[in-house]
Amino acid sequence: MKAMADHFVGGWKVRRTMIDFLTGATHRFAGDAVVTENAFTEHGLMRIGAHEMPASRRYRLEPGEGSMRILHADGRDFIEIGPEAAQTVRHLCGADLYVGRFFFRGADEWAEAWRVKGPRKNYASVGWFQRFNV
Repeated sequence: MKAMADHFVGGWKVRRTMIDFLTGATHRFAGDAVVTENAFTEHGLMRIGAHEMPASRRYRLEPGEGSMRILHADGRDFIEIGPEAAQTVRHLCGADLYVGRFFFRGADEWAEAWRVKGPRKNYASVGWFQRFNV
């Protein structure tokens, strides 16, 4: 749905906290995301304890009828979101299960919460996105 993709186009401030239950470490990410009608790109700094390192992620976006598919940068399927203000998504990646919750609050703010479990992964993350003009 073209209107749904247009809703996200622009620049976003991003803050994310991740808790790694395997190591007990807390990771914090701060950066910016830019959304075009067919891509989501995020860049910033990840802090683990006193250490900081650059971090980024990129997804392809494919607007559909009433929803938007989100694919990994290489085209592998990831999730699909709809127009609902609150929704749950699931993605099985090998043996890792990703369960996400999205909360959309108007045109300028949204949040995502993830719980990821697998043989080598066990973490939770919460990210907050707030629009800014690019």
